[in-house]
Amino acid sequence: MKHLNWDDLRKKCGFRAGDREFDFDFAISFAGENRPLARAIKAQLETLDFSVFFDELFEANYLGQAWHKTFMDIFSDKSRFVVCLLDKFHLEKIWPTFERECFVPRVPEAAVIPIYLDNSSFPGISKDIVGIKFSPDGVPQEDIQNKITDEIIYKLAARIESI
Repeated sequence: MKHLNWDDLRKKCGFRAGDREFDFDFAISFAGENRPLARAIKAQLETLDFSVFFDELFEANYLGQAWHKTFMDIFSDKSRFVVCLLDKFHLEKIWPTFERECFVPRVPEAAVIPIYLDNSSFPGISKDIVGIKFSPDGVPQEDIQNKITDEIIYKLAARIESI
């Protein structure tokens, strides 16, 4: 048994190695206009057994606490990756801007995965950061879930499995 490669065995069994523990595999940052897309991403990631911070799920957990402190912790430290749905609404709104200020310092760590919904530019997130371009335009409603799976979920799952 002493000759086993424990790191290799851990990976083959589906366990992720690492010295840092996270409360969430993914935290999703989005503007309210993109809540349906964020909700669909959350649901599909949970189906694959990833832990996801999505504000609606944790409101009761944080009753009596300040959202700004909670969000700061989650987006800066407690999530392995931040998935941000970037568009003009994320750029213009107060809460998404606050969340962005929390996670932008993690961009150099490759811990921020942008999903570009339009061509908006964001301070701290350069255009050469590899992300996912996504547009549901022209896709029939019955095919949206498949498009989300194919263009977003598979990539997020592959990214976290590559660790």
